[in-house]
Amino acid sequence: MEVTKFTFDELNMLSRYIASRAKKYNFTHIVGIARGGIIPATIISYVLDVPLVTCSVSSYNDTIKGELTVQDDLNISKFTKDSNVLIVDDICDTGDTVDWVTNKLTTANIKHETACIFTKKKHIEKLKFYGSVVSEDKWIVFPWE
Repeated sequence: MEVTKFTFDELNMLSRYIASRAKKYNFTHIVGIARGGIIPATIISYVLDVPLVTCSVSSYNDTIKGELTVQDDLNISKFTKDSNVLIVDDICDTGDTVDWVTNKLTTANIKHETACIFTKKKHIEKLKFYGSVVSEDKWIVFPWE
């Protein structure tokens, strides 16, 4: 599998690009999926000037695909029926983590959209916003890894 490294400046630029497109949607909260989604979610939260809520859900153990594990559940009580939430993750690779958070908010009848800095082409339809499409055979290395 081909490995591609991205710099913090590139991720900052893509996060701000997503935020600029998301501005008109009047999001009330950003949900950052830990660990990789926290940094882009923080940037987007600052740009949009809305609160950041986190949860920790993972479908990988290092570079190995595994069972979906929830380390820190999403606290639904942070939202009201009028909330409009943007879910942010670093990459939509399998789509499992974005699906988990989406299902949680859908079950609670909370309006939401999804954003990832990177996505595989097969998952574009899952996302309202994305920064860049990467090929199926790429492994992304983030600056904090």
